[in-house]
Amino acid sequence: MTCRDCPRYDMDAERCRDGKVNPLEWETAVSVSQVLGLRSICSFNRHRERLIAARAPLGRARPTR
Repeated sequence: MTCRDCPRYDMDAERCRDGKVNPLEWETAVSVSQVLGLRSICSFNRHRERLIAARAPLGRARPTR
C-alpha cells in the first residue's frame, strides 16, 4: 500500500498521522528498524511481517523468502 492510499495519511500535511515510515526496499526497512525501531514502520508496509519474523527467537519457525 502506498502512503497516499492509506486512511492514516494526511493529505494536507503530506505525512502519516501516526508518524510512521514506509520504506520501499528491504535493505532500507532493515536499516530503519535498527535505527528507529520496528514500531516506527507502518503496519501496512510489505516488509514488516518479514522483519518481525527475522527478530523471532531461534526456537520459532521463520518463514523463507
